Amino acid sequence: MEPTVKLKARMIVLLLMMGLGIQAQDTAQYSFFIAGHTYGKPGVNNPGLHPPFKQKFEYIKSRDEIKFGVLTGDIVSPNPTAQDWDEVDADIAELGLPVYFAVGNHDMENRPLYESRYGDTYYYFIFHNDLFVVLDPNIDAWNISGDQLQFMKNTVNDNYETVDNIFVLFHQFLWWEKDNIYSQLKPNSFAGRADTINFWSEIEPFFHQLPNKVFFLAGDMGAAWWSSDFTYDSYDNLSYVCSGMGEEIGDNFVILNIDSTKKVSYDLICLNTEDLNCFGDLTDYQISPSSIVSQTLNIKVFPNPAKDFLNIKFKTNGRDASINLYNIDGRLLKKDRCNTCNKTLDLSNLPGGLYFLTITTDLYQKTFKVIIQ
Repeated sequence: MEPTVKLKARMIVLLLMMGLGIQAQDTAQYSFFIAGHTYGKPGVNNPGLHPPFKQKFEYIKSRDEIKFGVLTGDIVSPNPTAQDWDEVDADIAELGLPVYFAVGNHDMENRPLYESRYGDTYYYFIFHNDLFVVLDPNIDAWNISGDQLQFMKNTVNDNYETVDNIFVLFHQFLWWEKDNIYSQLKPNSFAGRADTINFWSEIEPFFHQLPNKVFFLAGDMGAAWWSSDFTYDSYDNLSYVCSGMGEEIGDNFVILNIDSTKKVSYDLICLNTEDLNCFGDLTDYQISPSSIVSQTLNIKVFPNPAKDFLNIKFKTNGRDASINLYNIDGRLLKKDRCNTCNKTLDLSNLPGGLYFLTITTDLYQKTFKVIIQ
């Protein structure tokens, strides 16, 4: 089934010239990938896309259910030239799949060049009865405002009753605020961001009231030592994913799988190891709620995700408890005991990833998933 393209939709036409397109399926099941910061390491102008990402093209092509991809911004290095975009187009031709662009700040450092090649920077399309809305926060300092805001609302209002999922794609980490639960996460850059933006005042409330499942997909992480590699969150009808590449160790992209019931699952793909699933499940990194609470056992483990320390609090006077922290291979990393109401574990010497915390008393044993960032 070809994607239905309406209004300002603009698919990369290079593949159509090659006679390639999205093939029909017997069922509604399909997958697509999102890849952020695909120019790669800051300060390096690769010929085309980030080399470790290109090395995964054969893997992408081996999965017939992947029907297209979206590059979620900073596709080319700063101050892009026509040659930079020519190289990106050549890489997309090698991949052999339709690819959409959600532009980043570096891509828009030469907006006239981009628009002369690819057209509008915000648009939508419908595929297998799912709505894809691509936005450009670069127009107004990370705000979705003016004509673009009206376009977004009109597009959704015209389609939400007849589509299933809604995917909203852009580059910037729009749900970050310095005083919310996402403040512990860091994007690659805050370049061009106004002091106040309208994500939480206008964008989130607009989508939150819909009956559809809505997925915000961004691509400005993973490029440097100071930035988070990826993040995931979900509440009510809203889900949030931000990913990216360039730092090498944490390089990643995400494949979204939509089954015949319209349920969405994720494959978080490592770029620089033989184990494609080295980070584990993306949903294990859920941010909210910011702590794990066992009402039955009256135990609170926080913050989670954690960084340098992890607090364990027994809401009532605790029984003598053993506390063990394991890595995903089952190796015991820390062992402690607690016979008071509070305990703090030092995590500063542990690498980021998924861990398992087991608390055992003479009455119960409880295991918590803990994320270290």
